[in-house]
Amino acid sequence: MPYIFVTTWYPSHKVTEVVKVYLEMLKKFPADESLVETIITAAVNTGCEGIKSLAVTKVKEGKLEEVLTRTGTQMAMFHGVEGFEYSTEVWSTIEEAMAMIGKSMP
Repeated sequence: MPYIFVTTWYPSHKVTEVVKVYLEMLKKFPADESLVETIITAAVNTGCEGIKSLAVTKVKEGKLEEVLTRTGTQMAMFHGVEGFEYSTEVWSTIEEAMAMIGKSMP
């Protein structure tokens, strides 16, 4: 059951627009516990380059493809916000990573 890390960044002067889209996205895509376990809803950092946020979910067994499609659809809602960028990364659990090399956790 891998983790999905979604990192977003955007100019600070776009915060009102991003928050508006974010709230719309939450209404359209409420949390779905059958797909993921939320680890970090949103952690936010500000700096000279604007605002950056991170969300982390743990994907339920057999749901990776569905979660990636849903995540892409959610992020597409932000395409109209000038300067908004994001990345989606799939990270293996330590158990999955160890299994890839024929090992298991003690």
